[in-house]
Amino acid sequence: MLRRLFSRLAPGLMRYIEAESRAWMLRCPRCGYQISVWDHGGMRYRARGKAYRMGRCRGCGQVGMLRLYRPDRGDSPAGPR
Repeated sequence: MLRRLFSRLAPGLMRYIEAESRAWMLRCPRCGYQISVWDHGGMRYRARGKAYRMGRCRGCGQVGMLRLYRPDRGDSPAGPR
């Protein structure tokens, strides 16, 4: 819904948001499945840091905390334990 709204109101900005969202990855700690935030249905714009998000893994189907990181900034999916 937000994607459609942004694409109509500001198509140039939406292209930038899509590119940035595709650079961010979600990784399941159980099976290691990785997917971009954009492909998972989310948007990430002007964000920093590493975080966790609650969600369902498309690889193993389990609900849990997915690691959110950006590999092109040297981030690794493994966080401090």
